[in-house]
Amino acid sequence: MTEYEYREARVGDAAALFEFGKLLLAETSLMLLLPEERARSVDDMRFVIEKFIEMPRHFLVNAWAGDEVVGEALCMAGQFSRNRDCGRVGVGVLQAHNGKGVGRQLMAEIEAHARSAGVHRIELTVMAHNARAKRLYDAMGYFEEGLNRDSLYIDGRFVDEIMMAKLLD
Repeated sequence: MTEYEYREARVGDAAALFEFGKLLLAETSLMLLLPEERARSVDDMRFVIEKFIEMPRHFLVNAWAGDEVVGEALCMAGQFSRNRDCGRVGVGVLQAHNGKGVGRQLMAEIEAHARSAGVHRIELTVMAHNARAKRLYDAMGYFEEGLNRDSLYIDGRFVDEIMMAKLLD
């Protein structure tokens, strides 16, 4: 059984996170970004990590199997007085590590970081056809709040996104 370490990203992780991003986005169409839309170099990834470290209520947490990144979750809270207590969440796990609790633990880590920073609400969207992720979010106490019809264009067709949220108090 693989043992995983979960921790916030460090600047020195840039090369490993860059490689992880290329792998993740090449193997799935369930993520928002295309491979060329994520960091384009190790230096770009380093810049992203630095920004997450600098920004209040922004977290980038990774799952590690040895020296390989196998999953990540992020939370970005609003930057204004009225939305600073709400964070947008995203999560991705390499297919080889699906079904091993990595996504669930990454979400738990993000929730813990958000709570400790005073974030009250976290929200996300999930593609309507992504039943596995939807089941995870349901099981973790997220509630459906609406549907973004035809909000994404993937593989030649429009896809709906389900809006979900969880209050952390």
